[in-house]
This record gives sequence, C-alpha cells and structure tokens, in this order.
Amino acid sequence: MYTEYQPSPILAPYIDNYWEFKGNPEYGMRIHILPDGCADFIFTLGEVASTVEEDVQVIQPYRSFFVGPMTKYSELVIYTDSVHMFGVRFLPCGLSCFTKLSLNEFANQRISTSDMPSIFEETFAERLNEQKHINGRIRLVEEYLLLYLKHYYQSADVRITFAVNTINQFKGKLSMINLMDKVCMCQRHFERKFKYCTGFTPKEYSRIVKFKNAINLLRNSTTASLLSTAIDAGYYDLSHFSKEIKALSGNTPGSFLSLTVPDDITLTYVES
Repeated sequence: MYTEYQPSPILAPYIDNYWEFKGNPEYGMRIHILPDGCADFIFTLGEVASTVEEDVQVIQPYRSFFVGPMTKYSELVIYTDSVHMFGVRFLPCGLSCFTKLSLNEFANQRISTSDMPSIFEETFAERLNEQKHINGRIRLVEEYLLLYLKHYYQSADVRITFAVNTINQFKGKLSMINLMDKVCMCQRHFERKFKYCTGFTPKEYSRIVKFKNAINLLRNSTTASLLSTAIDAGYYDLSHFSKEIKALSGNTPGSFLSLTVPDDITLTYVES
C-alpha cells in the first residue's frame, strides 16, 4: 500500500524519495506519521485520509499540499473506501536549492500550495492524475524539477549542509559543543541559518535523527533487551529512551521491537 521510490542520481542531493500511498485500507485505520527531518509536497489523486487533530486543515482530494518539517508525530484516520496519494519528500537543505522559503515558518504545518509560494503549479496534481502509472508520475516530477533547477537553482549553504551530514553521520549522538567545533561558525548565526534551511534547530534535528536510528535498531534487533538498544542508540537510560520513543512516535519501544516495517500502516512522510 505504501511504497517508496528513489530519485535519479542528479536529483538525489535534493530528494530523499518519492512515495505512493494507495489502496483500500480498513475503515477507521489509524496511522502514526513519524518525524523524519524532511519536508513533503503531497498530491492527492483520489480519496485521502482525514486528520485526527482538531483545527488542522483536512487534506482534500485532487489537491496539492506542503507538509513542513515535523518535530512531533501526528495521526491520520482513514474514513474513506480508498486512498491514493503521491509525495515528493525533500531532504533537509534540499528544498532550499529550489526556493527562498524559510522552512522554520512551516514547522508542523500542512498548507495548501495555493496559499503559499510553491515550486509546483496549482494544476500539477491534475497533470499527475493524468499519468496512469507510478513511473509516469515520477518521470513528470523529475522533468519538472530539473527544468525548475535550471532556471531557479540556489546554492545551498555548504556549512549548513555539512552540519546536517555530520549530524546524520553521528546518528544524532554528537553533542552541540562538538558540532559547533566542527562547523566553525558563530553559534547564534549558525542556529539561525540552520533553522532557516531545515526548519529545525540543530538540537531538534539531532533529536529526530537519534530517534530514527533508535527505531531502526529496534526493528532490526535480535534481542529483547530494550536497555542494550537504548545504550546503542545513545540514550542515557531506559526511562529516557522510552519517553523519547513515546513522545516522537506515540508508541512504546516494545511495539517496534523485532518488527519489519509494515507497508500498510507506517508512513514516514507527512504530517507518515
């Protein structure tokens, strides 16, 4: 039901993946969408899931939406007979090469692209809907983005890109003091630029990267010891580990232990 597709090599520095969520899920199914450090453009090509939260914009059919960087999990509940959504997930700093948008203004928000300066035209969802197969949709997106880059490309701040890559390399376990030593920037200026380009403070992004690594360790664990997994992931103790997993996923660490990623319920994209 939920499938991810890799971008072409020329777009890999900007795009994490393309994804499609399509099928006939159980009515009332609840889906926890986990923070992943990325930002998504979502195109609804049919009926879609409705948000659980009150006072949050509901995703409508045949529209396009932007989902900003997430610092917490959200939950969707499906009240339709079928679902069909297509997404373009931008890497941290990837979107800054296409637009001057300050991503921190869109943290934890889902916004119709008609209400913001978007790199995608309002009619783009209709053009995607005309494509009958996923390969055609991906080809259409890639042709569009490559043409967009040709005319509007903006170089990413290499220092922020370096910081993001360093945090990823250390799986979120690098202290902020050590990160600052590696970046060699004024802390206030660095934090402002990092938040502008990624939507997160360096500490928030490190927290999410550490969380993602912890979930991967749990899912691939061959032991039932949560404590050893917590230590491997860089948490001080089991209590801290459990609170972080619960806060960012809505579930206990044990719910992820030794499980493969369920294609039909776990999304890591939207508000995944």
